[in-house]
Amino acid sequence: MPYIKSDDGRREALQRGEPALTAGELNYEIFYYVKHCGFDRSVIECFVLQFFCREKLTYQKYNDMTGCLIRCYKEIKRRLNIDLKKEFEEIMESYDAEIAKYEDLKRDENGEV
Repeated sequence: MPYIKSDDGRREALQRGEPALTAGELNYEIFYYVKHCGFDRSVIECFVLQFFCREKLTYQKYNDMTGCLIRCYKEIKRRLNIDLKKEFEEIMESYDAEIAKYEDLKRDENGEV
């Protein structure tokens, strides 16, 4: 679980729902929201979309998002004793077609592995 410094205003910004700038901030934002407000898929998806829409989509962005959701789910389970595996998997799976399309585009542009 990333810990966001308390002296630069980012914690407060994320707690207000401002877009995360890094995968670590996205993880913090989701964990904080679930801890203090409960799980709401539409809110979590909004955080993810805000993270994605900041800049051009890349493999790294998809990887960061997937890794963040996995680590966040595990930390929620460990620290809050709430099992949201199914819910987090559903969010990740909702991006499978988009990620596959991106992978196909890059394979066409750069050639097969």
